[in-house]
Amino acid sequence: MISTIFTSIQVKILAGVRRCGKSTILSMLAEEFEKRGIDKQFIIKRQYNEVDIQDGFSNKDMFNDIKAQIKGKERYYLLLDELQEVDGWEKTVNILLEKYNVDIYVTGSNSKLMSSEISTYLMGRYVLIPVYTLSLR
Repeated sequence: MISTIFTSIQVKILAGVRRCGKSTILSMLAEEFEKRGIDKQFIIKRQYNEVDIQDGFSNKDMFNDIKAQIKGKERYYLLLDELQEVDGWEKTVNILLEKYNVDIYVTGSNSKLMSSEISTYLMGRYVLIPVYTLSLR
């Protein structure tokens, strides 16, 4: 499982083409965390598809939404899907890493997610995990 392979790296970025299974992997991670005894209240899942977020939704809105869910010092698992739709998400993820006890998993498309901003805000604090489509051959 991803969480056991990359324990020392804080942000796991799953990137790939559209419809390759990134969101499914996040759902599988949530199930795995629950199987391992992590209470659902400590698993925060958010989907940032264009149709799921309101016009003008900012990285500050994202931060305030997630911050409102974090209570206490316990470890929280953030599963953030299609994060590239939120401008400035890198800043928010960086702040969450610095101020809260979080384990962060991010998905997004290769073309939009892999900007130079990642290297600026998350330098040395993430691992890119490429996700490929499956073939039945």
